[in-house]
Amino acid sequence: MAHQLAKLGNLNLIISTVIILSFIPPTTALRRSNKQFREFFPAWEPLLKDQLKYNCSSEIEAYLNISSPALRPGYGVIDCILNTMPEFRKAELASAAVILGLAPSVLQLLSASYLDTAILAYRRPGLAVVLAMCSSGVRPLTATDYDDFITKMGTESSTSFVVPRFVGAKVIVSLAEYIIAAASVANNAYLTYQLCLQAVCTFAPAEDFLPAIWTALALAIHLFGYIAARLKITVETKSVWEDRGRLWSELTPTTWQSKLHVKANRRHTGWFLTLASALYVGDCLQALFGTLILSSLVFISVRDSAIIVIRLMGSALLARLILIYELAGLKTDGDGYTASESTIYLQSLQQNERNLRGARVFS
Repeated sequence: MAHQLAKLGNLNLIISTVIILSFIPPTTALRRSNKQFREFFPAWEPLLKDQLKYNCSSEIEAYLNISSPALRPGYGVIDCILNTMPEFRKAELASAAVILGLAPSVLQLLSASYLDTAILAYRRPGLAVVLAMCSSGVRPLTATDYDDFITKMGTESSTSFVVPRFVGAKVIVSLAEYIIAAASVANNAYLTYQLCLQAVCTFAPAEDFLPAIWTALALAIHLFGYIAARLKITVETKSVWEDRGRLWSELTPTTWQSKLHVKANRRHTGWFLTLASALYVGDCLQALFGTLILSSLVFISVRDSAIIVIRLMGSALLARLILIYELAGLKTDGDGYTASESTIYLQSLQQNERNLRGARVFS
């Protein structure tokens, strides 16, 4: 009886879905975007708008009219602009496509890896998420890179930063990190918006969201990289700084927190190797997808394409610098010293206390 009721419920669900879909007009189900060809990147914007106004008025009207019966009106607009464009402009389009096509590979070299953001997330998860959104590229890693990282975390840091000793230094450093990271995210997000609406992909002019997918895939790789790090790496001891609360740990730079002690987790080796391999392949595919999309964008000058690449690199480098500073802080104790430096510092304090006590006894 219960089985029959379950079947009846599934049948009712299917019938209801079919009825709802039957009331959706075909134009709604197959709705295309008409948000492009309205604004362009600065260098060519006056020229392209004049072409659309005087040479391609019928084509752009068919594109902007969402209910137009014209088949693939975006291709008609592209064809009209290219036919009325001087040859030297077309040559510049080809040069701009080369510059933009190289951007994903350059970003892979300059951007942080998903292991970097995953390790920072042990202490400052909010900042790690913000930094992951700063770049549209991710540096790929192999499974052995995790073991190398664990080994390096167990040794003393060769890169240490002087900890400011003035009052409010922690607040200033943390605030500067968040401001720089937020500005990088805003730059990357607005640039993605511009690539979606102020340029056109030649092989899919009806889809204006492809650059946004490329950017979102980078964040997805960071999230899955965090899962891989959790499968491979565990924290040996709880930080004494976490006793003050997660919010305190989030807002305090790692240089002022205790050293992060990590060790390898051997319980999920199979799952980790599978996920690490998938991340490596996925990272390469994400860069390939970005190359395909960016090299297919048209109506961007060489000057604008160079500015686009510089902006992408700027956000990635700023995020990388913050991560370098924070990861170096994870290898020091709460006062910014390495393990040996901290021991020497404490021994000198104890020796000074003994000398003072001896001087008081003799006096």
